[in-house]
Amino acid sequence: MCGLGGLLQASYEVLDRGVLCDFIERWHAETNSFHLPIGEMTITLDDVSNLLHLPIVGQFYTHETLDADSMIDLLVQALCVDRGNAFEETRYY
Repeated sequence: MCGLGGLLQASYEVLDRGVLCDFIERWHAETNSFHLPIGEMTITLDDVSNLLHLPIVGQFYTHETLDADSMIDLLVQALCVDRGNAFEETRYY
């Protein structure tokens, strides 16, 4: 129902550990990209769709509007930000 049924057919029986290790070494979490000898490469949602043959349909993400207190709570919980700093950063919004 969620559209991920294509993953069932995407089986990778042969795993080249050398290639996998090379990609891991070249991954930079700060930029969410791979730094390769030919340049920087970022894997996009479209790339994943093409590689795994998954359709991308519908709206990407919808969210509810948050009040200031809820926003601060999320910052504190998800990012481990100090409540005072979160309040200072969000008081103008």
